[in-house]
Amino acid sequence: MQAMKRSIIADVVAIAAIALLVTTTFYWIEARREVIILCDNFTPGVSKKSVERQLDTANLLLWDTEFVANGSKIEAYSPLHLGIMKCSVEFNKQDTVVFSIVE
Repeated sequence: MQAMKRSIIADVVAIAAIALLVTTTFYWIEARREVIILCDNFTPGVSKKSVERQLDTANLLLWDTEFVANGSKIEAYSPLHLGIMKCSVEFNKQDTVVFSIVE
């Protein structure tokens, strides 16, 4: 009886671990797609407000604004990727996109 109970608990733990792995993988892939798709939208000449509005629609991304000598820079990244994959968007002093790149 004890062995059967232990076996059932082990099965439940294994199923939960597999479900967690599948869910994490799904969100990891979706976060990656979100970074790539949004970064592709930021072509030269797009306004900073448009970029910020689009980034606000992202569910799995965080973004920070940094002010540099020639304007500003936004870096969008997903916490799921631990900062490895990010989208960098640079703006000129008129707040329009100069370039964007996925790193």
